[in-house]
Amino acid sequence: VAIDLSDLPVLKYGTAWKNEKTADLVYKAIKSGFRHIDTACQPRHYREDLVGEGWTRAAKELGLSRSELHLQTKFSGAKAHEPGTEPYDINAPLEEQVRQSLKKSLENLQTSYLDSWIMHGPEDSWENTWKVYNTMEEAVDAGTVKQIGISNFYQLEDVQWLYEHARIKPKVLQNRFYPETNHDAELRSFCKAQGIEYQSFWTLTANEHAIHSPPALEIAQERGVSPEVLFYAFCMAIGISPLDGSTSEE
Repeated sequence: VAIDLSDLPVLKYGTAWKNEKTADLVYKAIKSGFRHIDTACQPRHYREDLVGEGWTRAAKELGLSRSELHLQTKFSGAKAHEPGTEPYDINAPLEEQVRQSLKKSLENLQTSYLDSWIMHGPEDSWENTWKVYNTMEEAVDAGTVKQIGISNFYQLEDVQWLYEHARIKPKVLQNRFYPETNHDAELRSFCKAQGIEYQSFWTLTANEHAIHSPPALEIAQERGVSPEVLFYAFCMAIGISPLDGSTSEE
C-alpha cells in the first residue's frame, strides 16, 4: 500500500548521535514503517553518509522507489561544527558554503534531490541568516530541493519576520519541545495558521514529567500502550510531527 508522504503530522525518524550504527538503524526504521528520515550535514552529531547507505539498502530490499521516502537534512553553520569537520570550505563566502553543503548532502544521501532542507539555526546576524536562506531558496528554484525550513528559532517575531520577507516561505519549523519555551505555544499557533509543519525534537527527553504523570499513566494503561506512545499520539493529535530517534525495534 502506497503511503501519502504529504499526510501531516507524521512521526519521523531522527538520526542524530547514531554514529557507526546509523546505517543499520535507518535500515531497520524503514523496514519498521518509517518513511520520513531526518538528518543533517553535520559530522559532529550525524553520519549523513550512513543515512544514505541505510535508506538505499532498505529501499532495495522493500522495492521502494526514491519518491516513496521523504529525506530531510540541514545546513549547519560553521560554529555548529567541530573545527576541521566542516563539509565545506570555511574560507568561502557564506553563500558558497551553503551550496557546498547541499552538494555534499546529495552525495551522502545518494539522491538527486531533497524533500526538505532546513537551516539548522540562525546565523550570528540577520544579514548572514538572510544570506543562508536566500541561497536555500535558489535550490528550490533549481528543483534540487522541494521545500525549505528553519530550526532552532524560538522567538515568534523572528519567525514572523522571516516568513513575511521570504520569497519562498518556510514549510518547516523544527524546535526543541520543552517547558522552558512554553512548548512553543505561540509559534505552533503561527505555524498552524501559515501551513508550516512544526517538528519537535527532545519530545520525550524534555517531557518526562508529563509522560509519567498519574493521569497520563492511567490513560496509557487503559489504552494498552506505553506512556511514550501515548505522548507521541497526543503531540500528533495537536498538530506536531515528532522526531523519534529510537534504537529499539519494539
